[in-house]
Amino acid sequence: MNALQVLLERFAEHADRPAVVYQDHPISYGELLERVRHYQSFLAEQAQPCSRGSLVADFSPDAIAALIALWLNRCTVALITPRPGLQLETLHDICQAQWVVHVGEQGQLCLTTRAGSTEPALIRQLRDQEVPGAIIFTSGSSGIPKASVHKALALLERHQQRKRQLTSIAFLLFDHIGGLNALFYTLFNGGCLVIPASRQPLPVARAIEKYQVQALTTSPTFINLLLLSDAFKHHDLGSLQVINYSAEPMPELVLQRLHRLLPHVRLSQSYGLTETGVVPARSESSRSGWMKLGDERCHVRVVDGLLEIRNDSTMLGYLNAPSPFTEDGFYRTGDAVVQRGGWMKVLGRATEMINVGGEKVFPSEIENVLKGLPRILDVMVSHERHAIAGNLITATFSLAEDEPLADFKARLYAFCRDRLPAFQLPRKVILTQDRLHTARFKKNRNTLKETR
Repeated sequence: MNALQVLLERFAEHADRPAVVYQDHPISYGELLERVRHYQSFLAEQAQPCSRGSLVADFSPDAIAALIALWLNRCTVALITPRPGLQLETLHDICQAQWVVHVGEQGQLCLTTRAGSTEPALIRQLRDQEVPGAIIFTSGSSGIPKASVHKALALLERHQQRKRQLTSIAFLLFDHIGGLNALFYTLFNGGCLVIPASRQPLPVARAIEKYQVQALTTSPTFINLLLLSDAFKHHDLGSLQVINYSAEPMPELVLQRLHRLLPHVRLSQSYGLTETGVVPARSESSRSGWMKLGDERCHVRVVDGLLEIRNDSTMLGYLNAPSPFTEDGFYRTGDAVVQRGGWMKVLGRATEMINVGGEKVFPSEIENVLKGLPRILDVMVSHERHAIAGNLITATFSLAEDEPLADFKARLYAFCRDRLPAFQLPRKVILTQDRLHTARFKKNRNTLKETR
């Protein structure tokens, strides 16, 4: 029995339990199973078994049911959240989609066919094996997204062993590896997935309180926004038992603030990439950014300070980029780490490292200090080329209130005097009204706009 068949058995087992809460309306496992069967019949008539296409949707009961139905039809499905038409066409072209399924906000499902596509070799490999596939795109913040091809069953198999039954919130996107992980952990264990009205702090906090959410998987950027919002004043978040954070380094100051506000909550760092799936991780403690990675099925190693992973759920490869694997099958993550015994801490992408006069620093190291500056909403560190020093540190701040730049610099440098060495001091300071994160609540270093 494969993982999809196990999942449907769990749906039948928990038929009367709420599986999903969408637009403040609960959908039971029995109802979700009915939708899967309905879409399985509908899609089988229009999407040939083992064919390939795109599913354009965010979290909803119908999107979840459509995805499962397509996988039961052994299709390879590119997961794409809604975006402008030209961007969608680019992604459809990359995966050579034969059809596109759109799921509207009210659950309406529409399938359109596309002609003239050529089957990529990696997808042909899945078709030859008659197994379902998933295409998950990277964020594409520095160019055209890379399309990673996965065996769908490999993403599901790790969830077959029964674990805690939790009410979770769907924060990470439907086309995000962490979002899929949270979804299928919840469904395999008979939990309930709450889909909030939006991914802003107050609606998320409202949903946590109203539905007694126990688990939140999110990013450090969103946690910082949650701490700076009025969410803790207006909503009771006491039902939370675990907060998993990933996607970028966690500032120690933010972690300490969160622990003080929610001392009963287990704060757990997770690690996963679009290419590797979610990697088994264990945090040293709720107050620590150190973790252990891997298990008997997932091997990790550090080569020249960079993390490499070989995992059962690692992708087969990219559709539109060279292979990132070593000769012995390890995926080169590009993440720089430091080690302490068996523990490790992720510093950031190696490509983000800044060399200032021979001294090397990661943006997250400086941001961790600057977040302690009073009356700021967020900060992002980047760099600019300099003829003598090589690079200059640039810090972009989002402020709670308008402040003259000269006054802000004065208190910034006073704050930094005993906290940062000279080579880490920001030499260029920008105050902005733009948000400093993407729609996925990660740092948006590549698209900053100077406003002052």
